[in-house]
Order: sequence, then structure tokens, then C-alpha cells
Amino acid sequence: MKKKIYAMLALSLPLFASCFSDDSNYDYADPLDIQVEGIQDQYSVSPGDVIQLRPTITPANRDYECFWTITPNNAQTLAAIDTVSKEQNWDYTVDRNIGAYKLRFCAKDKQTGIFAYKEYNLNVTTDMATGWWILKGDTDGTDIDFFSDNKVKRDVIYSVNGRKMQGDPLNLHFTLYYWVFDESTLRDVQTNAVFAASSSDIVALDYFTGKIVAGYEDLFVDLPAKRDVQSLFAGPSDVHVCIDNTVYTMYNSRYSMYKQFIIKSLGDYRLSTFHHCSHATLPILFDEKTSSFCTVSRNSPNLDFFADGTPSSKNLNMDMIYLGGKSTTATSQGDVALAVMKGKGTNDYQLFTLNGYPSSVSRNPVQQTSALNSNLQMLQAEHLALNQNNNIIYFEKNNKLYACNLDNQTENELDVVIPVGEEVTYMEFLKYSPYGLNDSWFDYLVIATAKNGNYKVYLHPVSAAIVLPAEKTFEGKGRVKRACFMKQESNGFYTTTLY
Repeated sequence: MKKKIYAMLALSLPLFASCFSDDSNYDYADPLDIQVEGIQDQYSVSPGDVIQLRPTITPANRDYECFWTITPNNAQTLAAIDTVSKEQNWDYTVDRNIGAYKLRFCAKDKQTGIFAYKEYNLNVTTDMATGWWILKGDTDGTDIDFFSDNKVKRDVIYSVNGRKMQGDPLNLHFTLYYWVFDESTLRDVQTNAVFAASSSDIVALDYFTGKIVAGYEDLFVDLPAKRDVQSLFAGPSDVHVCIDNTVYTMYNSRYSMYKQFIIKSLGDYRLSTFHHCSHATLPILFDEKTSSFCTVSRNSPNLDFFADGTPSSKNLNMDMIYLGGKSTTATSQGDVALAVMKGKGTNDYQLFTLNGYPSSVSRNPVQQTSALNSNLQMLQAEHLALNQNNNIIYFEKNNKLYACNLDNQTENELDVVIPVGEEVTYMEFLKYSPYGLNDSWFDYLVIATAKNGNYKVYLHPVSAAIVLPAEKTFEGKGRVKRACFMKQESNGFYTTTLY
């Protein structure tokens, strides 16, 4: 983008009578048109890399004053602009922290004061900027393996920080807006962070390095008395954790420096381990004590129950067997939720269809219910995965994979064979469809297995509800609990399969 600001000469002229006649001749020269060329629109580099910057300026036969500036993409004030060179030709040794920046070159004509500038995207990254994060556990605790097209990093948490997380793995969450104190500048700075939760630990990791930027004790204003972590899930600009049947909330804001879980949702409740979160709206939760759909937010001190209606969302006298999300369009990830419910002490099974984008507790998210045949094998399966594009649930039973069509309640075995001796530990349908980046879209049925202390993660492409042979396989030690793909685009935009 180029902007021009032209210096104008203001002339004060006396006022004359209307009969004044001007016979003078004037020669109006065209304003100076400065053009800057010869620089790439964007750079993707690592700290320490050297970029040779050689801009060309036209008209070339003039005397210019030049300078370069760098500004973080998320900068909110002019104070963040850093002038880094006053040379036209500059060999820049990248000295920025990991992140996305705007690199600007300005050329000012000394005679007229007219100047032009151009901006370029500067993406300072590492080999962990794009790839698969595999949350896993073993007898020693919880860790993460990272896989990209050309890099494998095993036991990221241990290798970077010298320790694993305590307990069994639970979940991951990504945020652009976690604040960390920078010792070099003595200021709080925004950090792209991945929250990892295990049954007795929570850490915030630097997205690019895996370094723990906040440990369990750092993350709470009011440290829970019992270190019993049950779940981690997202809300609109929030991250929530449930510890010892109490939900704690942290607000993730680009404008306010929140570093801890500062809100406690009061009440007598016991949440199901299933939850639905689209990141854009309120999370959908289920209280097992009252058998009711509920939610939490930073605007309420309590666990909030959705308004009742027809069909009912409260006092259902049912248990939740499974909850998954669908996406009706590429840009509306998780806008529909499907819950498989079972009547307490009965063989009454129901399929609940819910609004996956609940904006208020004053509205009932349950849109419709329908009976499920109690003979469906899916209802006794331990691992289930809802196709985000269709009313199909994939499941594993007796080491075989099946698909259940919810529209006609038929089941069929998939043409996917789990190798003998491998035990399925995790299944999820992952849809990746960032806006405008169609070439990178994918639909995978992700299946993780374990055998003799080792895991395999199979990425099976899904086309028109047909599960194809795995096109990628990741291997490592431990048992997998969650897999997700995260990417930093060249323009600094971040995308993820997490929701």
C-alpha cells in the first residue's frame, strides 16, 4: 500500500474588485509522483535471518531522505512504531520476537517535502508455526508431540521446560491474546499461547517455542483447594477450566491484560465431560446433577441455565452419552450441536439438535428431539466422532469402525481396518476451512491407536461422507487424547481446527 502526502504552498492574496483583469501566464507543473519498487510484499523469516532490502525510488535524479520502521500487527498506539534504519539500502538482521509485523519504507524528497511509503508484511516465525499438535500421556505425565511437513518435535513440554505436566491429558486451547511480562522491555506483551490441561495440571505455552509462560500456580487469583482438573473449554474471548466441580474463567483480550482465571462460577453442579464450544458464542454444557443444559460467561458469577421451552432443556432426567458439533457452511464452524441422550434407568435414547451458537441464556438452545433405536451399536460405543458436514456419527466397537446415519438410523461397517493389537484411544472429525484459503482445506476422520506404549495417529480424508484410506500417519510414545492442526498464515493470521 502506498500513500502520498503532498506539501502545499499557501498563498495570501489581497481581495480586488470584481472588474480586476489578470492577463498573466502561469506554468503549473505536475506534482512530484514518487514511486517505490523492488521489495517483496511479504517476508517469512526466523530470528537471526538477514534480509537484503534494496528499494528503487523514482524519479531517480532527486535527493531523498529515507527511513525504515517496524510495527507489530497488533499495535494499538503510535508508540509501538520503531524506526530501525535511515538508509535506503539496508541489510536487516531480524531481531524481533516471534510474531507478525508491518515493515515500512519511507522516502521523502528533501526539496519539496513530498514523500511516499510502502508497507510489507514481516512474519517472524519458527518451525512450530504450522503443524499438528498431539496431546498425549503416559505413566510419567502429559506432553505434546509436534509434526509438520518437515519437522518432528517430540515431548515438546519436557524438552523445552525440563518437566512434563502432571496427570493424564485432557484438552488444548489456543488464544492470540495472552499477556506475558517481557523482562527486556519491562512491559506486558501479547503472546500467542496454547493452554494445555491434564487431570492435575494446566499450563500456558508459547505457541512458537513450547516454553511454559505460566504454570498452574501462576494462573489463578484464588488457587483451587483441590488439584482435580476435569475439563478445559473455550467461550467468546474466554478460556474456562473446571476444577473440582467449579468453573474458573479467564478473559482473553487484546486491550486488557488478563493473565489469570479471575472469575468463579458459583453453584452446586457437576458438569459432564462433554461440551460444545464454537469460540464465537456461549459454550454449551450439561449439568449432571439437574440433568439440564447450561453455560458460563465472564458476565455472570454463577453457572447459568438456559431458558426452558419446547422441547425442554431442563430437568430432563437423562444422561449425556455424546455431544458433537456440525458446520453448515465453511465459515460457520460448530453452528449446530447434536447430543445423544439416554433416559436414567431406561432404554430411552434421544437425539437432541441444538443451536450451536447460543447468544443468550434467555433462549432455549434445544431445537428438536427425536427417538433413537435402542438397538444401535453406536449407543454402546466408547469412541464417537460426528461428521461436521452430515448427520453421520463414526464409532469404534470391538476394534472395528462403523458409521451410523442418524437420518435413517442405519449402521454400516467402514472399509477401514485397525491393525491387530492396536487399541483405539481417540476419534474426532476435524474440519479445516479458513476463509479465503480454500487450497488448504481438509476434512479428516482422525483415529489414534495405542500398542505396547506407542501410539499411531491416522488422518483419513473424508469425501461425501466416504472415509478414505489414511494419507498421513504420525507415530510416537504414549496414548493420544487430542489432535489438532494449527497454522500461522504468512499475513500473521492464525487458523486452527480447535473449537
